[in-house]
Amino acid sequence: MTGIIVVLIIVLVVATVLRLSNRPKEENVVQRWGAYLPGKKEAGEEYLEMAQNEFAGRNTAFSHERINFGLQGKDGPALRIKYSPTYSSYITYDTTGDDLTLHYVLYRRGDFLYSIPMVGRLFFRLFHNVYVHDQNRLIGFASMTIDCAKEAAGDLMDKFNMDRTKIRPSSGKLGAL
Repeated sequence: MTGIIVVLIIVLVVATVLRLSNRPKEENVVQRWGAYLPGKKEAGEEYLEMAQNEFAGRNTAFSHERINFGLQGKDGPALRIKYSPTYSSYITYDTTGDDLTLHYVLYRRGDFLYSIPMVGRLFFRLFHNVYVHDQNRLIGFASMTIDCAKEAAGDLMDKFNMDRTKIRPSSGKLGAL
């Protein structure tokens, strides 16, 4: 009986660590961009369609899909463009009242090793080396996907006769893209 309880506790701890490592966390965001469109709440789905069409026109080998992605603790529709099992770009939107906020996030999936107390960070750094050519490819991927998001936002702003010059650069660990 004691063995079953010990096994049950171990399974619960492992399940908790795995579940927590799969949630989107701010510490895993590598790059971000956003735009604010006042009074355009209804245009969110149109923005995702435009971004998806813009990406499809790039003829890349990266896979993409429509999913629900949690930003700010809420699930919402998003376009996910997968670079690798570790990195993905998410293009999504959020509404506040009648206003629309567009989002782009380059996300680095967390690793369950990182969630282990005390030794997690050490294991993570030992097993995850980033080489210069990998970083350059990631910057290229991020530049292309963020450009899709910005072009879709610009097209949407043109449709509503909004000032397109307010599209600002991204921010994050990769710098302004």
